[in-house]
Amino acid sequence: MNQTIIDTIAPRLTELVIKKIETLTGDWQKPWIADMTHGLPRNLRGTPYRAGNVLMLLFLSEIMGYRTPVFMTFRQAKEEGLNIRKGSDAFPVYFWKMYVRHKETRKKIESAEYYRLPKEQQKHYDLIPVMRYYPVFNLDQTDMQERQPERYAQLTAKTEPKDYSDGLACGPMDRMLERQSWLCPIRLEYGDRAFYSPSLDRIICPQKEQFPEGAAFYTTLLHEIAHSTGHPDRLDRLKESGYGDADYAREELVAELTAALYGVMLGFATTPREENAAYLKGWLEELQKEPTYLFDILTDVNRAARMISERLEDAEPTTGEEAPAEAA
Repeated sequence: MNQTIIDTIAPRLTELVIKKIETLTGDWQKPWIADMTHGLPRNLRGTPYRAGNVLMLLFLSEIMGYRTPVFMTFRQAKEEGLNIRKGSDAFPVYFWKMYVRHKETRKKIESAEYYRLPKEQQKHYDLIPVMRYYPVFNLDQTDMQERQPERYAQLTAKTEPKDYSDGLACGPMDRMLERQSWLCPIRLEYGDRAFYSPSLDRIICPQKEQFPEGAAFYTTLLHEIAHSTGHPDRLDRLKESGYGDADYAREELVAELTAALYGVMLGFATTPREENAAYLKGWLEELQKEPTYLFDILTDVNRAARMISERLEDAEPTTGEEAPAEAA
């Protein structure tokens, strides 16, 4: 069932990411998320979407020129007295639903009941993740502007843009650095290279003062933190590879999208690293060749972001067991 759903929605997600990467090939210094003045993707009730849906809906809003990343299902539009404009295409929002089944009796219980069980009793159950999705429409694909002009103006109003210049501070990351609470040591040293060493399980990054903008410092640090989640003792994602080969390029895309996703959650835009500009074409080729390639990437991005979320204070949770935003 999961594979059928993946095969159904993967082409739409892949087509979107291809279009986004194509906007970067001419100018790799363009941010992954170009406009953050309308907030994070959410439904009409203000419930935020989660995990990879955050990136996908922000990419979609930019490419389609939507005024704000507010979405709704067809049913919710009808409940609000709104019409979907003729010819509008819905976009899939995916989530994982966890089924809990007893290993011997095969009896199913609700996940909330499972998590209330003692640890010893939980061992008698299997957790079965099943992917689901539902189609959503953007606010601009409805007639709200004509039917509810005041509400439309309120929902599309821009927030005060954040200061991305020198002096930008990120409290959660600064506290993590101060307390050295990440899963491996992070050393800020005067230099011109940032990297993660799998053999030493250590991150080296230039000092914040060396970066022209605070966002560039935090972006670089998030990128290396994302790499470190792949250590064999954590997510076991890293493979023996060298600069330029397919595994290396894949890991760079995981780190890029993880940094982009978590940068958004923390309130600043991230740009592709200069040395990764050469990979943009390769990423396009892989996405065009195998649409499900993106789902494997997003799975790793979600896992890495969840690990980061668990270590950063005051950061919005980005992943976990997905629940439909429409039902939240």
